[in-house]
Amino acid sequence: MQTDDDLVWRCQYCGVENTVWVDLTAGDNQDFIEDCRICCRPNRIIIKVDTLDDENVLVESRISDE
Repeated sequence: MQTDDDLVWRCQYCGVENTVWVDLTAGDNQDFIEDCRICCRPNRIIIKVDTLDDENVLVESRISDE
């Protein structure tokens, strides 16, 4: 994976797939809020990078209240 790639996440409210640009030089664990491009509701995006294998990146979306 490149140091700056688009990753896909699914909105927890409407189910639409979205993309987010991620700068992997910002750290192995990132946690931020991103609005869905369709319903505009906030989703909590959690990104975890496997420190042993940069190709293994987990992207998880949650309802922003969690």
